[in-house]
Amino acid sequence: MKQIQLFDTTLRDGQQCPGAGMSHQHNLHYASLAAQVGIDTLEAGFPSASKEDFRIVNDIAKQYSHLKSPPKVAALAQLKEAQLIQTMESLAPLDPSQARIHLYLPVAPGLMTASLGNYAKNKGHIIKDTQRMIAMAQQQGFEVEFSPEAYSQMAENFDFVSDLILAAVESGATIINCPDTIGSACYWQGDDYFVNHMTQHAELVKTQLPQHQVTWSVHCHNDFGMALDNSLRAVTQGPATQIEGCFNGVGERAGNVALEQCIMAIKTFGQNSDIAPIYTQANSQYIKAISDFVAHHMLPRQAHWPIAGDNVAKHSSGGHTNAILKDSHIYQPFAPDEVGQKISFAFGPLSGSNHAKKIIEDHGYLCLTEEKTAITQFIKNQYSNRRKGLTDTELMSAYFSYRQPIKSLEFSHQKNGQLVVSSCLFGSDTQWTLEANEATYLAAVKQQLEQELGKFSIQSYHSESTTSGIDSPAKAEIIIQLSGQRYEGSATHKDIQLAAITALVNACNRWQIDNHYKQTQRPEIKEQQQ
Repeated sequence: MKQIQLFDTTLRDGQQCPGAGMSHQHNLHYASLAAQVGIDTLEAGFPSASKEDFRIVNDIAKQYSHLKSPPKVAALAQLKEAQLIQTMESLAPLDPSQARIHLYLPVAPGLMTASLGNYAKNKGHIIKDTQRMIAMAQQQGFEVEFSPEAYSQMAENFDFVSDLILAAVESGATIINCPDTIGSACYWQGDDYFVNHMTQHAELVKTQLPQHQVTWSVHCHNDFGMALDNSLRAVTQGPATQIEGCFNGVGERAGNVALEQCIMAIKTFGQNSDIAPIYTQANSQYIKAISDFVAHHMLPRQAHWPIAGDNVAKHSSGGHTNAILKDSHIYQPFAPDEVGQKISFAFGPLSGSNHAKKIIEDHGYLCLTEEKTAITQFIKNQYSNRRKGLTDTELMSAYFSYRQPIKSLEFSHQKNGQLVVSSCLFGSDTQWTLEANEATYLAAVKQQLEQELGKFSIQSYHSESTTSGIDSPAKAEIIIQLSGQRYEGSATHKDIQLAAITALVNACNRWQIDNHYKQTQRPEIKEQQQ
């Protein structure tokens, strides 16, 4: 079996993406998560970019120096002696064998001219400088990775790139990384496809420098959405045994290949490789944690993002939820717990009665088979405009409305001062007439309710205006108690007494629902008409 090394450049290439930068402390926290996932090499940054970038790389090197079997730490530098020296200094807390110097130089014709100016014209000088810089790092004990930037666009520079790679390997580079820098590679390019060029260069090195062991690496951007395909082709059809990428696919422009997608694709399909079985040493169960961190501190992640998105293991469709309730993995291509996810359900307009039944029963209430369809339709009717779905709390609120024995509460003030309270109680129309000379309407309603439901006490009653001004609605909250159990009710009304009455009725409704529909022994109850 062939191990595929994972080179995580989230802290370097990822943070080069506009808006993706993190604080110093978050960089260090990310490094600990990357170690937990089990990536092989963490590219901690570009130390010569600024004093802060130097400190970040240096502190991550210190952090990893205290860990048992941590990832190697890589740091990027251009082919400039001052940068190289500064980069080596940033990695000083580590034993050089645990640190990697990553040098790069553009090789695409247009990019060479734009980036290097007149220097691009002297290819012999470039090769000599490459040899000198690599040898300098190698002599200090550092592992050296060399990247011909824009390798996939080398065009007529193939022979120059060949000479450059041979010089780099002969000088001590042990990793040759072949970037698709602008994500423009596609296997439809035929012989000019960069993976084919990688194979040619690997054979060239093997033939001319047989004593050198080289790790071939691939670094793909996602501008055409082909980063995953190109990366996997490089390891299955080409010589690559290292994939460079970022968690959540962050990175410049359209981002890099998403490491979590590489990990799970190799884990799921790697045994079926036509070339040779492949694997990574990643601890995939920690993918969700590191992906969530990137989503929170770097760039937001779409809900339907593969592998780690919030919707990956969440279901709403009636047919799907019904099947998943019988076989939890029937609509999942991999077990969600493999990446730290859990199967969940979101109740929406297309959800079925079995889904509603499960939520209700999970909350400890009855939903019988013969009534689940009616209950589900009632819930949907209550939220007919909520096309994006309901929370479990909202669904249970509708369930309680369905179950409540006291419905359709209406008030009518009479000229003689009486208050008429009309409602539907256990399916029968009921009307109470409260006299104006009674102590309070609330006490009168309590007496009426006790005649129907049984004795209870009011433990707490509080009311207040919801806004300033004389026309402010009143909000009332009431807690009732019986047999050691407490039930809360609240309501808002422009009349403070009517708000209190409604809150009391709501508390009594919750009492009756718990009394008759909790998943315990169920006493007899008057038939409800829904």
